[in-house]
Amino acid sequence: MALKEHEYIRQTLERYTNCKIENFCEHFLITNFKRYLNRFKDKTRGEYNEGKFRIVNVKDMNCTMIDFGIGSPQAALIINCLAYLNNFKSVVMLGMCGGIEDSLEIGDFIIPSAAIRGEGTSRHYLPKEFPAIPTSSVNLYCIGAVRKVGLTPKCGIVYTTDRRLWEFDDEFVGYLRHQRILAIDMELATLFSVAYRYEVPIGSIMLVSDMPLQSRGIKDKKMQDEIFSKHMESHLDIAIDVIENLNSKWEQVERDLTSEW
Repeated sequence: MALKEHEYIRQTLERYTNCKIENFCEHFLITNFKRYLNRFKDKTRGEYNEGKFRIVNVKDMNCTMIDFGIGSPQAALIINCLAYLNNFKSVVMLGMCGGIEDSLEIGDFIIPSAAIRGEGTSRHYLPKEFPAIPTSSVNLYCIGAVRKVGLTPKCGIVYTTDRRLWEFDDEFVGYLRHQRILAIDMELATLFSVAYRYEVPIGSIMLVSDMPLQSRGIKDKKMQDEIFSKHMESHLDIAIDVIENLNSKWEQVERDLTSEW
């Protein structure tokens, strides 16, 4: 007998993570960076598995972290798979973005309120006229966690592109300069769109890692290493605080979610 959709998707998640479904926790952090996952594993002493995706399960926190790679197809896949878990509750994206708004600085934290669907993957999940927005009930905890450490979160619209190395396209750069766009990334619009399609509670905490429209603002290897050394630890601590609050206050969050779907 052919596999049913839910069976196929669950098996895909197990194959891609090399981890049994029953070992996953209820709240998820997702990221693009192996260094983040490794540091999270060291901080929490979680259980590590590796397939196409890398994963750390921390039972004491009720949190699973997954490094799903880069780009909108991968982003869509991970949310689509998580949506079919029986014990799934929330997901928070922990990523980096390029600052577009000149008032931003490297090291700022952005809690996106929406994302422009400049990629192609989300069209498979929502009509083109639909906006890509996170779940406000989850986003509020992301905002609160940034404020808790004495920082001011930046909120606004992020542009999601599926094109790497766009920085030298003068026409596209000109477009970005003349819009009220806060930052640019490669996954958020897809994550938000697929999450909306499957009623997945999602928020994000994005670190401004470079200012690509400014002179010498494009991230090179040296700048990347500095970003990790200066900001990764606080980024992870903020994310852990979000997960702990979502886990401990889930009954309230769940009640709030009823007004969002």
